[in-house]
Amino acid sequence: MAYAQTPANQGGYTTFNINEGATIVLHGNADHAAAYQWYKDGVKISGAISKDYTANTAGIYSVTAFNAEGCPSVMADGVRIVVNPVIKPDTVVDLKVNIKSTNVKAAPGDIFAFVLTANNNSPITGTHVQVSYVIPANLAYVSQPYDKGIVTYNADTHKITWLLTEVKENDPINLVIAVKVLSPGLVESIVNIKGKELDPILANNVDQTVQQVYPLVISNVFTPNGDGVNDTFVIPGLETYSDNELTIINRWGNTVYQKTNYKNDWDGSGLAEGTYYYVLRAKNKAGVWDTYKGYLTLLRTKI
Repeated sequence: MAYAQTPANQGGYTTFNINEGATIVLHGNADHAAAYQWYKDGVKISGAISKDYTANTAGIYSVTAFNAEGCPSVMADGVRIVVNPVIKPDTVVDLKVNIKSTNVKAAPGDIFAFVLTANNNSPITGTHVQVSYVIPANLAYVSQPYDKGIVTYNADTHKITWLLTEVKENDPINLVIAVKVLSPGLVESIVNIKGKELDPILANNVDQTVQQVYPLVISNVFTPNGDGVNDTFVIPGLETYSDNELTIINRWGNTVYQKTNYKNDWDGSGLAEGTYYYVLRAKNKAGVWDTYKGYLTLLRTKI
């Protein structure tokens, strides 16, 4: 067979792509053939007995040529016709989603929220819109009532699904998802949106925010020399923990200071300069005891 346009190879067949409503002329090219018979998907096409056949539907087409005595040739290799639907501008909806944290400095035990925003950049209203968000592993979902759309939470997958009947042009809709911090670490939140209509710009169908939940940062030097600077062993942020236990151990493994509910007031009284080992246990707002261990250098010499 000869063809009306430059073909491509797809799945072992020579393939032609045409738009919906268009046609393509296929040519039988057997020399001195007296007649032809065209087939679509292996089924004889009634009345298709000419050298040329005009196709306008998807399928695999093949042709058999006959000589003057009516003897058929071997059926030619088939060609595949792929029909591409014509996308109408009034059926395309560009949905967009955003996610924003309300507290980028959240600490273990804190409750804060992510704000999910669904929007539509197109004049056509988006319908059957679905926004999905999976709660990160170091956060816990805090259930609350919602008044916009239908919100469901899957406790096994930690997935929030937000269903909206419609989203109109430039009319953003917000959903506030409350969460509780369980443990320190990286919090990476990803949100997706999709709708019933074809979306021409997929890049804005996903958004993400990344933040770090930091544990306590404990200094390894303090200088109780009476100069009013760093005279006590201060642990910034310790006051945000409901309970704590601090133990100081010398190089021989002896406990030299121990305090429950430490108030950042130890000045190393009675101890010589040198290096000590500390163990701090602190109960965060999630009710979990975090343990911190390290070395601490006590210096009294004024510089």
